[in-house]
Amino acid sequence: MSERDGCGDGGLCSDGAADNIPPRAPRGRRSGVIVPGGALEPDIILLETVKAAPRRSSIIKDPSVQKVGGGRKKTVSFSSMPSEKKVSSAADCLAFMQGGCELKKIRPNSRVYYRFYTLDVDLSCLRWEPSKKDTERARLDVSSIREVRTGKSTETFLHNNPLSEQLAEEAAFSIIHGDEYQSLDLVALSADVANIWVTGLRYLLAHPSIIGGAGGGGTGVGSSDGGGVSVEGSLGSKMRSEWLAAEFAQVDEDGYGIVSEDVAVATICELCPGIKEAKVRLRFKEIQRSKEKLTSHVTREEFQEAYCELCTRPDVYFLLVQLSQDREYLDPQDLRLFLETEQGLSLATTEGCWELLKRYEPSAQGREQGLMGLDGFARYLQSSECQLLDQEHLGVCQDMNLPLSHYYISTSYRSYLLDDQVHGRADLGGLIKALQSGCRCLELGVTDGPEGEPLLGVDYEPDISHHHHH
Repeated sequence: MSERDGCGDGGLCSDGAADNIPPRAPRGRRSGVIVPGGALEPDIILLETVKAAPRRSSIIKDPSVQKVGGGRKKTVSFSSMPSEKKVSSAADCLAFMQGGCELKKIRPNSRVYYRFYTLDVDLSCLRWEPSKKDTERARLDVSSIREVRTGKSTETFLHNNPLSEQLAEEAAFSIIHGDEYQSLDLVALSADVANIWVTGLRYLLAHPSIIGGAGGGGTGVGSSDGGGVSVEGSLGSKMRSEWLAAEFAQVDEDGYGIVSEDVAVATICELCPGIKEAKVRLRFKEIQRSKEKLTSHVTREEFQEAYCELCTRPDVYFLLVQLSQDREYLDPQDLRLFLETEQGLSLATTEGCWELLKRYEPSAQGREQGLMGLDGFARYLQSSECQLLDQEHLGVCQDMNLPLSHYYISTSYRSYLLDDQVHGRADLGGLIKALQSGCRCLELGVTDGPEGEPLLGVDYEPDISHHHHH
């Protein structure tokens, strides 16, 4: 399949639509979440929607022209996942891809197309719509993919200034395919969504035996619900599953495979100290309602499901997969490379990495084999050994008898705003750049977000009274 430019002077592309097209009917799926359809008379609702809605274009010819309202609130959430479902394995990534989501397709002619991409149920090809091509041409066979690159590294991105400058580096990725190594250049709505597609595609490249429906003709990726294409769990997933089973067995005093809700909640809060008890209890209530259970007792499978959904940080999972080359666990050499290149510990040794593995890896299998899984890696990253503050600097470590002008600290003000200080766009990337530049004193504007989670941003509306600076 060729991704060559086929645009003419009439503003119509070979794989796209005209500049102005009527809006499509409300879809039943967006961002990987399946939403039930409407009520009665769907055809009438569709017709009325098409008549009433304004015509729009799926092609943005000049994305540099963007209007910024003067009085709207600009925020960015610390959790950028498009749904409550957390990604904790390659199977989760493939399931999300099968549900589909909207991605921006970047062409060499500086045009941006909004397309809805999905992965076939048998994992054999990617499809997108809308497209002027027929169904069999608007697809990309997974078997033809040579490489999946992250960031803006292809000629399409490098030769498209200033368009490329307005596209987020962490949300961009390219699929290199075909004998001529053509590129399909895409930009996701967030870095997390881009990581899901990159991780899922790389997993398919590393496990070609599951492509094409190996494991049965089901309706999706195999999961706890059963059915679908079988995705064999990695060693890292097995280590995690066996560890959680062992922890569950310790609190299952009767050995019946069930515990009370209170015991399950307390165990998860003990294993993941940062989690809120109310959030864990709510998740178990949701599981009970979905299964129409008459009892509040929790099974081992429900315990593992709740833990993986609530206690998995997608950013840590994607970092682990990147460092381990899609294996979902780190060996001492992987950990040493991470310490040297990312953490700046040039004196890291293999023996020291073995000690870290034994200290932070919770699973017995991981400690015996010298492997660090997802939970061990997360524990290490959240430990005092990985804090930005040098442990030696917890006490006074310098001569403090000099005049005040002899001391300074690199400070940053409103670094979360990427543009100007009035209408700038809030993004966590600004804080990352400030920290990487050496700043150690940051000013944050924080508001109360949904479910008590913090939102980072600024608010120019005078009637908002719950905005706090820290």
